[in-house]
Amino acid sequence: MDRFSFFFSFYGLILGFAVAELLSGFAGMVRAHALKKLEAQTALTALLTLIAIVATWVDAFSMERSLTLDFRDLWAPIVVAIVYYLAAAVIFPRDSRQYGHLRAYFAARRKFVIGLLFAAELVDIYVNRAFYMDTYIRDPARFWGWLMPYNVLIKGGMLALFLVRGRRATIALLVVEIFILLVPYWQIQFSSRLMERLFGY
Repeated sequence: MDRFSFFFSFYGLILGFAVAELLSGFAGMVRAHALKKLEAQTALTALLTLIAIVATWVDAFSMERSLTLDFRDLWAPIVVAIVYYLAAAVIFPRDSRQYGHLRAYFAARRKFVIGLLFAAELVDIYVNRAFYMDTYIRDPARFWGWLMPYNVLIKGGMLALFLVRGRRATIALLVVEIFILLVPYWQIQFSSRLMERLFGY
């Protein structure tokens, strides 16, 4: 096993725990026959978190394979995985008596969860800094035409979710953020084909 595989097994384990927390929370509602009480904000936040975790796992394959097993290289990706775990662990209540009050539960924890997701996005920029810099140097059209606008949309959407207060606005922003985050990962060559169409290469 090389160093990257050794790291990725630990990294993937933490991300796996985060997914397990989401599934456990949802399964708790199923066991309690409380799916009819599932609030839209909670459901959409859980879906957004799941997609973000999977996207992070996919992005890990583009990490530098020559990682050294020290904190200088590993602290940032590990922090991202831990942040996702903490967010996932809070989205669904542990106490089944709170299932009937999901709107109030979400409102009390919205900034914590969204703040963690936003923090993970910011740390992710640092994790993938070598990729962004290499793209900026070697392929500036893709950097300015795709990577920069896409990241501004994702981070801007997270910030808007953190700041907005209304329920309808929150639901609308969650739907938009899920769509934006999902599009390039639905088919991994999406951005490459888009660049070909826009810039002819």
